[in-house]
Amino acid sequence: MANTRIISSGRGRGWIARPEAAEPLLADGWPAFLDGPLAGPDRPAHLELVKQGRGRTIFRFEAAGKIYYVKDYGAAGLGRRLRALVGRGPGRREWDALEAARAAGLDVPEAVALARGPAERLVTAGVPGERLDEHLFSRYFEPLAGDPPYPGARPPELVAVFRRRRVPTEGTVDPKALAWRLADMVARLAEARLYLPDLHPGNILISGGAGTWRLWLVDLAEAVRPAPADAVLRHLVQLEHFFEPIASVVERIRCHHRVIQLLGDGPDARQVALGTSAYRRRFYRRRDRRTRRESKYFRRIAAGDWQGWATADRAGALERLLEAGDPTADARAKVVKEGRTAGVWRVTFDDAGGHATLFFKRHKRASGLGRSRSVAAFRKGHALLVRGIATARPAGAVDRRRGPFLVDTLLATEPVDGEPLSDWLRAGRRPGEAGLCPGGAGPPATERRRMARRLARLIRRMHEAGFSHRDLKAPNILVSPAHGPGVQPVLVDLDGLAAVGRVSARRRAQDLMRLSVSLDEWGVARQTDRLRFLRAYLAPAGCLAPITTRRRRGRAEPGERLRWWWRRIERLSIRKWAMLQRKTQRPLASSKSGFNAESAETAEKNEKKNEGRIKPF
Repeated sequence: MANTRIISSGRGRGWIARPEAAEPLLADGWPAFLDGPLAGPDRPAHLELVKQGRGRTIFRFEAAGKIYYVKDYGAAGLGRRLRALVGRGPGRREWDALEAARAAGLDVPEAVALARGPAERLVTAGVPGERLDEHLFSRYFEPLAGDPPYPGARPPELVAVFRRRRVPTEGTVDPKALAWRLADMVARLAEARLYLPDLHPGNILISGGAGTWRLWLVDLAEAVRPAPADAVLRHLVQLEHFFEPIASVVERIRCHHRVIQLLGDGPDARQVALGTSAYRRRFYRRRDRRTRRESKYFRRIAAGDWQGWATADRAGALERLLEAGDPTADARAKVVKEGRTAGVWRVTFDDAGGHATLFFKRHKRASGLGRSRSVAAFRKGHALLVRGIATARPAGAVDRRRGPFLVDTLLATEPVDGEPLSDWLRAGRRPGEAGLCPGGAGPPATERRRMARRLARLIRRMHEAGFSHRDLKAPNILVSPAHGPGVQPVLVDLDGLAAVGRVSARRRAQDLMRLSVSLDEWGVARQTDRLRFLRAYLAPAGCLAPITTRRRRGRAEPGERLRWWWRRIERLSIRKWAMLQRKTQRPLASSKSGFNAESAETAEKNEKKNEGRIKPF
């Protein structure tokens, strides 16, 4: 720690400071408040709380016209105190990481002073700019109706679900410039032999303008030095995980190729893809645990006999609503669905910001010692959202128990502006009108093509995330005009959703069969729709080419993989229709499923005829 100076405060705390960086703080004597308690009722008024975590608390203050940040690491734990006494505490490690990063040419905050002892405190100089994730989300994406409030860093998966990408405003970083700056950062971290376990845009600030953009690393508390041998791969995996829901394949590959160009060597695309898949599984398991403990995202609620969980923004409103009585018995509650096993009500109530609406679902068979289906659906809904799978956002789930016995249960979800897929496919648009009218010939061909592609990607993403849906049918998929340009599918009714880890080919085929049979029951399925769906479901990410095999004389036929899936779903559909015949005593039409030996080839031929008239999706 060359070019440093030892400062002894009046309370006996020793500081290591850089004279040049700490000069504004030393002009009138060392600030006394840095030695006193920073949290609690005795906190100085000019000390602003920025972030509070389990291991440290970050404050912001101004001195001599400059902005500074102080990180209080506390003295919790015997191991941490011992490491700090021997100079290996978290504050000292971050100081060393900042020095190594600056030596490698990285833009990082300047370390000003470090308090020695068991309770370390690190003072750094402020840097200009805004958080990179907020910069991208606010300028590249337009919030749509139903975009929920989210404390802290908004996950990119939620941005992909509740926002629509647009042409950015002036003063926004260009995707190519951003890819090159991120690649330069990864290369310089490799040069400095630094590994950051939490390299994501929430810990990066962006400043400057066209041709002068700069990226600042502002959180090196978890930095590892020397870096492991696969540090470059791990950094690319973290960036790929963040940008995959919101950036195109070309934009992400550009960064990867630039890293290889700067370093002369590096991991290939397959290694990054496999590493991202493994990283994502670990990451989402940690995120799923959030719904099981209180935090700034979720809260326990209790009102009378009701107890359960709610999102932080809806917790107060739900408690007030439950204290007033049964929400489904309110005069403003309207029955949406009344079945043998569950009922759904639309409830409008007065909230702090005016009128609000929630949908309440009551399971009629909720009894015994079993787990609460509402709480399980609440957790599964947030598990889907954090993975970028569109579903109705659960607002809360509550139970009533008598001792250990479950008596009643309610699930509250946010409304979705849309209608069931079965109704959407049976409706038509009148010329010049934006609304849907029943009895029409169905939506335009371009919208059907777009819906087939987006629905296939939604279900494929659900399967790749390790979820299977045993009640995947048309009424449980809403078509929402509010979730992007055109129309978007949204999953609802998650009682049949199960986390199975790895979804086998058998489970995938059964889910697709259920959806196909459901569309047949409503009389809205077409063979070309099935082909478009399977092409999108089986195609690699970002690939829109048809899955076909070219034969002689330019004839194209479905590829072997598509044929295999088509025939497997055909067999399952025939069995399903036979079972429905036994239950309902209605005649079985084997061709009704649309899956027969000639269906794939016929649909492919029809698709080829339309390629000149309809743009491929």
